Amino acid sequence: MKNLLNASFNFEHATNIRNVCILRLVVGAATFAAVVWASLVNTPFNSTINILIILSLELIITVIFLALNKAGKYHSEKHFFTQLMLDVFFISLFVYSTGGATNPFVTYFLVPLSIGAATLTKRYSIVVTSFTILCYTLLLFFYQPFPFYIETDEDNIEASFQYPMAGHDHHNTITTNLEKVNHALNPHFLGMWINFLISSLLISGFILRMAQAIRDQEKAINQQHEQQIYDEQILSVATIAASTAHELGTPINSLALLVDEFSKTGNKLTKQQHEDLHLMQSQITQCSKSLKKLVAKAHQTQAGQRDIISCRQLMNECLHEWQPLRPEITIKKIYLDQLADAKIRCDHSIFQAIINLLNNAANICPQYVCIDLQYTRTTVKIIISDQGGGVPAHILGQYGQKPIHDNEQKNSLGLGLFVSNASVRRHHGTLLLRNWYNEQSQQSGAEAIIALPRFIEKTSDHD
Repeated sequence: MKNLLNASFNFEHATNIRNVCILRLVVGAATFAAVVWASLVNTPFNSTINILIILSLELIITVIFLALNKAGKYHSEKHFFTQLMLDVFFISLFVYSTGGATNPFVTYFLVPLSIGAATLTKRYSIVVTSFTILCYTLLLFFYQPFPFYIETDEDNIEASFQYPMAGHDHHNTITTNLEKVNHALNPHFLGMWINFLISSLLISGFILRMAQAIRDQEKAINQQHEQQIYDEQILSVATIAASTAHELGTPINSLALLVDEFSKTGNKLTKQQHEDLHLMQSQITQCSKSLKKLVAKAHQTQAGQRDIISCRQLMNECLHEWQPLRPEITIKKIYLDQLADAKIRCDHSIFQAIINLLNNAANICPQYVCIDLQYTRTTVKIIISDQGGGVPAHILGQYGQKPIHDNEQKNSLGLGLFVSNASVRRHHGTLLLRNWYNEQSQQSGAEAIIALPRFIEKTSDHD
C-alpha cells in the first residue's frame, strides 16, 4: 500500500541539505576572515595559500550543490549523508593545514557528527561517526605544524636557555627542548583524543536514539491524523447512506399502500395489470427487506459484533448474494482445490467489501474474474483478479487517499474501493491494489488483495 509519508521525508532532507550548505558557507567566511586578520597583524601563518585553495574548492562545490538542491535534483537522505561526509572531509583538510590535533578547533568535528545523529538513519549516522573518529585519529600523526600554537612555548624556552653550555649549538638546544616540550604534551593530545572519542560515541548514541524516538512519534501522529481524516470521510459517506435509507422508508411505504389499494379494486384490473401489480409489490417488499437488512447490519457493525467464519464459507455466501445480480459473470474459484480451510473474525462490512471488489473486477473484465484464497499461520489473503489490462498509474496514485475517480474511463473504481479499504482497515487488515503481469512481463490485469488476521483457536495446536 502506498506510503503517504515519503514525500514529507524527502522535503525534510532537501531542507537539511540547504541548511548544511549555508552553514558551510558561513564557516568558510569566518575562516577567510581569520586568514585576513592573521595577515594584517603579521601572525605566523604558513598555510595561507593552502587554506585559500581549500576555501575556493569548498565554495565551488557548495554553490553547485545548492543549485541542484534548488532545482529539486538533490533531496534524498543519501544526498544529505554525502554533504555531511564532505563537511568532515573539508574540516580535516583545514585542520591538517593548521596543526592537526594541536589545533583547538579540531572539536568542530562534533558539529557534523551531531547533525548526522539527529537527522540521519542509524546506518548513515554510524558511518559519519566512524569517518569522523578516523579523521581525528589520523590528524594526531599526520599534519602540518602551525607555529602560532607553540609560539609562546618557544619564547619561554629561548628565555630559559640564554646561557647555553659550552660546546653546544644554541639552535640545537632550542630544537631539542622543543621536542621535549612536544613530547611532554603528547599525553594532553592523547587525552583530547580519548575525550573526543567518548564524546562522539555518547552524542551519536543518545542523539540517535532520541531522534529515532521523535521520528517514531511524529510518524504515529501523522498516521493518526491521516486515519482521522480517513474516518471523517467514511463517516460522511455513512451518514449520507443512513440518511438516504431513512428517507427511502417513507416513499416505499407510500408505494406499498398505493399498490395495496390498487389490488383491492379486484375485477376492474386486467390480468396483465394484476401481474404488474404483483411484480411491483414483490419489488417493494424486496426494497423494504433490503432497508431493514441495511439498518440491522449497521447496528451490528456499530456495536462491534463480529462472527467467526471460515474463508470458504465467507466466499460462498458472498457469491450466493452477488451472482444473482451478475448472472452473466463466470467466476473461477481457485480455492476449491484446497483441502484445509482458515477462519477469520469479521462483521458484514467484509462481505460488502468483497462484493464491491467483485463488482469492480466484473465491470473492468466481464469475461474473467478469479478468486483465490491463501493463508499462513497468522494471515489470510483473499485475492480477486481480472484480465482487464490493469489499472492506470494515475488511478493507483489516488488509491488509499480519497475516492477514486477517472474521467477517462467509463468503468471507474469509484467509492466502492474506498469504502472497502475502510472496512478492511477496521479489521486490522490491508487492502492492496496492484497490476499483475504474465510470463512475458506484459501487464495483463489488476488484482485486489485483502489481507486479514487469521483466527486461531486456542485449543488447537496445529493448523
